[in-house]
Amino acid sequence: MRKLASRFGWRRIDGQRQRFREKFGRDWGPNDPAFFDPDAPVPTRLSEVKVQADVLDAMRKAGTPPEVMHAYKRTGLIRVEGLSEGWPPDRTAEWNQAIEEYFAIEAASKDPDTPDPREWTTEIPELLVSGFTRQDLNKIHEILHVIAPIEVRPPGLKVVQRIELAAVFLASACDCAYDSADATGSPGEGPELYAKTEEIVVRCAREIYADDRA
Repeated sequence: MRKLASRFGWRRIDGQRQRFREKFGRDWGPNDPAFFDPDAPVPTRLSEVKVQADVLDAMRKAGTPPEVMHAYKRTGLIRVEGLSEGWPPDRTAEWNQAIEEYFAIEAASKDPDTPDPREWTTEIPELLVSGFTRQDLNKIHEILHVIAPIEVRPPGLKVVQRIELAAVFLASACDCAYDSADATGSPGEGPELYAKTEEIVVRCAREIYADDRA
């Protein structure tokens, strides 16, 4: 019974129970989380963001290779030698793709034509491996420079006008992605590329907003 308990983590659960008592001065209730936020004043389930941050911190301290840490961030999986051979094929493929993606990003970052990180930076893997160059960034700046006088001209752009303008650019990007499927000899991938482009644009917009680069 002791071996079975150890195998399924009951000792860890006992440790959590004791930590819960020390933190909140009482025993677990039926609705209390087993793994709780130690910084919260009331029993609060650990957020996925905090769990990931704690795991990555432990990986760094353990000297985990950066490609493995990247794969964990992308997949939520942790590949342990001798314990991951039984993964389903789709999980293994997902992990291997994340490892390859890391090395592709590393290779792209060494390209001398990559924009200066002080001018252009992102954590979106699809953009990091896209081959975005300094010339590409200069063209973006040129377009923004042309638009700027119209944007600030009184009474200025209203939100609805900005939405329409953003929609025009989004539609143009998605249409270009759709057409690129034909150009590369994969016309059946058009709808998928359209949807993927739309998704990346939204992710990038949120990233720009969060970085206060808008």
